[in-house]
Amino acid sequence: MHEDPQWLRMRIFAFLALSLLGALGARLWFLQTVEHERFEFEAQTNVLEPVFEEAPRGRILDRNGKVLVDNKVVQVVTIDRAELAGLDDAARQELFVRLAIAVSRSGRLTKADAIADEIADRSYGPFERIPVAIDVDPDLLVFIGERKDEFPGVEVVQRTVRSYPYGSLAAHVLGYVGPITRAEWELVTDPDEQSDKPYQLNDEIGKTGVERVFETELRGVPGISYLKVDRSSNVIGEDKDRRRDPEPGNDVWLTIDIDYQALAEKELNDGLAMARRQVIRDPTDPPYIASAGSVVMTDPQTGGVLAMASYPTYEPADFVNGISLTQFNELTSEDNFSPILNRAIQGQYAPGSTFKLVTAYAALQEGVLGTGEDAIRGIYDAYLDQGDYTYSGCFEDSDTCIYRSPFVGSRRVDLSAALTVSSDTYFYEIGGEGFWTRPNEDVNGDGVTEDEGIQKWANLMGLGTDTGIQLPYERGGAVPDRDYYRSQFDLGVFGTDQWFGGSTINLAIGQGELLVTPLQLANTYATFANGGRVHQPNIGLKVTEAGDEDDVIREIGPRVLRDLAMPSEFHEPIEQGLLGVPRSDGSATGTAWRAFSDVDFPLGSWPVAGKTGTAEVNDKADTSLFAAYGPTDNPGYGIFIDEEPSVAIAVALEEAGFGSSAAAPVAARILQRIATDTVDPARSLEQTEALIIELVAARLEEEAELQAALDAETEAALP
Repeated sequence: MHEDPQWLRMRIFAFLALSLLGALGARLWFLQTVEHERFEFEAQTNVLEPVFEEAPRGRILDRNGKVLVDNKVVQVVTIDRAELAGLDDAARQELFVRLAIAVSRSGRLTKADAIADEIADRSYGPFERIPVAIDVDPDLLVFIGERKDEFPGVEVVQRTVRSYPYGSLAAHVLGYVGPITRAEWELVTDPDEQSDKPYQLNDEIGKTGVERVFETELRGVPGISYLKVDRSSNVIGEDKDRRRDPEPGNDVWLTIDIDYQALAEKELNDGLAMARRQVIRDPTDPPYIASAGSVVMTDPQTGGVLAMASYPTYEPADFVNGISLTQFNELTSEDNFSPILNRAIQGQYAPGSTFKLVTAYAALQEGVLGTGEDAIRGIYDAYLDQGDYTYSGCFEDSDTCIYRSPFVGSRRVDLSAALTVSSDTYFYEIGGEGFWTRPNEDVNGDGVTEDEGIQKWANLMGLGTDTGIQLPYERGGAVPDRDYYRSQFDLGVFGTDQWFGGSTINLAIGQGELLVTPLQLANTYATFANGGRVHQPNIGLKVTEAGDEDDVIREIGPRVLRDLAMPSEFHEPIEQGLLGVPRSDGSATGTAWRAFSDVDFPLGSWPVAGKTGTAEVNDKADTSLFAAYGPTDNPGYGIFIDEEPSVAIAVALEEAGFGSSAAAPVAARILQRIATDTVDPARSLEQTEALIIELVAARLEEEAELQAALDAETEAALP
């Protein structure tokens, strides 16, 4: 007899239901009994705490690929704050003292109080190992590793820090890094955005120079470790599957040529030393302190900075292990002439006669220098320079209306000759009779009255505002005019808000309240050299992938602000005057001829157009200046070269005397090496050390040979 199919289906369904219920019950029993302790433990340890590891920063290289800033691996003593929790105050202090002694004996002077301060710093995360001594002797790793019981929670680990293969070379350009402050952290941290390069308090960040401006490119992607932490904040493991290794930052290439940089810094240092040795002719004159200065070289065709030297300088490596407040105060102290100051972009000086280039060009552009019957007292064709100029706008006969120059005698000069011999009276005449006494009308409809034409062209050539170079803290200088006087009067700086004729006369020779930086001055001469293109100078050349120079991420090309399109009829007479400055012939002797003659400069194949400048400073020796560019054609001497000007240079030496005797020789020595292709390669610290060892070994060998010869002679003389 067959069973009912419906009944069979019910029996099968019941069997399946009972099986499933049994399996569920068994699983429930298993979880509640056998697996209970495991799941309870995991429930207490389901918190993952991220711990960030700083990535190596990108390298900084010069235009030819020489590494200027690199990274090196150092030993760092760290402490796990959590492991100190089980120690009482006395035991903790004893540990700090014991550790301080061990570190100090290894060569890194450390105090117990300094270690305690680092441990107490709450800017470190609760699970970070706290560094208390950086760049210690590698032997300390073994010493502490063998004494775990004596140093609980202490471990020596490896980290990367900045290294400087060329020492202090280009320190002001490169800058330095340091721990990020809370203010900086808040500035670079956007709570609404998730960055792939987040900062933690006490991470390093660029503070000055290229390190600061190119921080985004140089900073790497931090590594992240995820620690498993229980509810008592005990670390019980790591989720290694989620770990991310740090990725180094990108490499930044500069327009700087480190060989040119080394040359500029050497000649700047030597030039200041020679200036200090000058003899003071008049006992009432202030001494030649020659305490500081700057040299800037740029490429007129691209605006790239080839060298930027500032003296006194500093060692960026001093910041690697943290700098003390005393050291930092010494770097910023005016008594030490502020070594931290980058005088190339922050030093502001009256340009003196180097500004006559601007005055001459403004006069030509504004029609001040007429010809024939319209000429202002024959100023363009032949002006009689007798060493002084009397301002015709004076209301009464007064000695204050007479403007004198160092020149004594009588000579006739045109525009070119006035630049070559630096005739102050010629330019006094341009300022007083040319610009000031003309009708104060806005004849061009550009908001500038004719008596402010010098300021107009100074501004167009890039003076009176920062250049826009990729370096922080640049100062803009000042091109004084009526508005400037009013603003300074409102601030209580000036005692008057009136602009007088004497102000324009002083401005015409680069004196008064006019201020420029060495970079602005070099950029002005570069602008004239290239025919009127005003560049924003570049310090950056390109950015490449870390360690791969062929993988270019970004190129930084020339940045042209404006093109002044200088007419040749304006450019040629000015350039001819500048070309005469380093020369001496029968018709005129240039103010820098001796500086270039002393170094046997090849002006026949590498003509230089330049201008000396001497700026008066109250109660101090004069500021010595020189600005130039080259090589360029010199039609007056029948010299034509198949080359565009490749270098513009500006030299400024504080309290150093005349431009012809201090600044010009510095520029002449630098340009002579460039013109003759004899620039020495810059030596790295490693190369310098090897050379010293070689010289010492040679000296010792020589002394040994002399001693051996002496011993032989003595022995031979014995009976």
